[in-house]
Amino acid sequence: MGSDPCRGGGRVIMKSAVVTGYASLDYPVILDGQLQGDHTVMIKSRPEDNFPRPGGSPRYVGRSLAQTGVKTSIVTWIGSDEMGKLFCRSIKGDGIRETGVAVVKPGSTPICLMLYQQDGSCGCCFDPGFMGREALTVAQSELIRKADLLCITVGPAQIGLRALSLARAETAIAWVAKNDPLSYSEDLREALGQRADYIFCNLHERGWIDDAIKSRAKPPPLVIETRGAGDVLVCQGEERHSLNVTHLAVKDTCGAGDTLAGACLAAIMNGEKSLAAIGRAGIDAVQAMLGQRVETD
Repeated sequence: MGSDPCRGGGRVIMKSAVVTGYASLDYPVILDGQLQGDHTVMIKSRPEDNFPRPGGSPRYVGRSLAQTGVKTSIVTWIGSDEMGKLFCRSIKGDGIRETGVAVVKPGSTPICLMLYQQDGSCGCCFDPGFMGREALTVAQSELIRKADLLCITVGPAQIGLRALSLARAETAIAWVAKNDPLSYSEDLREALGQRADYIFCNLHERGWIDDAIKSRAKPPPLVIETRGAGDVLVCQGEERHSLNVTHLAVKDTCGAGDTLAGACLAAIMNGEKSLAAIGRAGIDAVQAMLGQRVETD
């Protein structure tokens, strides 16, 4: 891949993307205080609509891709319940194809209560639903085999490994990292370190990335590293760019990193070759998303 992030010397040859990982229905609330045992704390704000809010890394990454016209499918799992139906309606509205969404029966769709506290911390209560019973269906496997781009996000480690084994040699591979050893087992990190063309992580996850890619045989990947409200680092080989970010007073930042990853990948798939421009596309997408949440802070 060298210093050119767009495969094929800049020609737009990647038209279809598949994103794997967990689905979730999120309940984000901003508390007017700190949660304590045997104590009631008032909710300062929550979304007036879209509550619960369909989430999960594949949904945020996939939405950014689909919004630019990329043929996008997500490989994920929902329960045989109303929450699962809500998730499907949401991604369909995002322009994401539902072919890769499998229903686990019996099972309830995962949900997450996200409690943003006044000290800046966030507590999460997660119901994994059917966790451990995910498996690739025939339809999901076929989507992965045909994809021009395969993006692995936080999900079952064994699914990530299987997806990599199904992907064609010419398929571009993206890795959206998360500091979750269960989802990103050591063998999956090693496999992604060898194959990933595009890697997205935060400052605290960068050590994992450097360890995974240190023995790779392929040319260096494009790595985009976020640093909270700080600059975004975009690098490939010896080329490095530090891109400034406008601070927004938003507590609920869920999905920001995944949105950035999806928008950067969309820029690449649509032929963008400038590393700085690719990074800026991701930043702009995050700013637009978080700008809609400022009023809930």
